[in-house]
Amino acid sequence: MKSITYTLIAFFAAAVLFNGCKKHEPFVNIEYNCECGDLSLGDKVLSVRLAEGFVPSDDAPNLYRYHIVADLRTENEVANHNPNHDLALTVDVTTDGASTTVNAVDVLVANEIEVPGLDVNWDISSGIVNVLITDNSHVLTLTNVLAGSSGNGGTIDAEFTIIPQ
Repeated sequence: MKSITYTLIAFFAAAVLFNGCKKHEPFVNIEYNCECGDLSLGDKVLSVRLAEGFVPSDDAPNLYRYHIVADLRTENEVANHNPNHDLALTVDVTTDGASTTVNAVDVLVANEIEVPGLDVNWDISSGIVNVLITDNSHVLTLTNVLAGSSGNGGTIDAEFTIIPQ
């Protein structure tokens, strides 16, 4: 009788151990990109996380503000879940008809943001910003924008298709 009891206990213990350990699929890091355009900084293509546009004030209906956030991390840093390191661009453009072209120095603000605690404004020294407005979207183009601070930066070239809010 004792041998049957020990056999049953051993069987249930083995069943618990076997069922208690389950194999799961390997973790896949999902990287979010808005797929709304492309941004290059020098010879590096950055993943764009956000591109949005809106009218910030009812008092100025032709003033559009655009926010763009791009990932400055290397492909290896993204794969290894390193903390965020972003380039945030803010463009304020008063539109004049279907197409407006302005000097980037006058309308663009660039910030390098890294978690934790780095927030550096980049200087904008040249470049062109163009906005092309259609019935349901805006195409924001940055051409030869020279931006940077303390050894970081370079020439920004970008094109985004934005559905304004």
